[in-house]
Amino acid sequence: MTEGLLKVNSEQLDTAVVVRAEGEVDSYSAELLRGKLSEAFTARLPVVLDLSGVAFFASAGLSVLVEYHQLGEDRGTPLRLVSPAGSVLRALRATTLNETLELYLSLPEALAGR
Repeated sequence: MTEGLLKVNSEQLDTAVVVRAEGEVDSYSAELLRGKLSEAFTARLPVVLDLSGVAFFASAGLSVLVEYHQLGEDRGTPLRLVSPAGSVLRALRATTLNETLELYLSLPEALAGR
């Protein structure tokens, strides 16, 4: 699915649902990300959000991450983030969400939860 400059795809595996985002997450495209995460959490599996292809990440995206982190905590199905870098990592550090959210360097590490 594409919303302007954001493309989001998901794939359900045996142990997790992988959501891949590419492009820019802003106040317009954050709803697309929210929708895909909402779908992913219906599987009641850990959700791995690969942000390695995201070049721009606005506060609307942070709001989505907090929302689904809390949902995952409530359900016991964590939200795991893969390879946040650039503006994504800067935004996470500026809000100290990097200390709260589960961050992983690679997809295999996120899938394993270590």
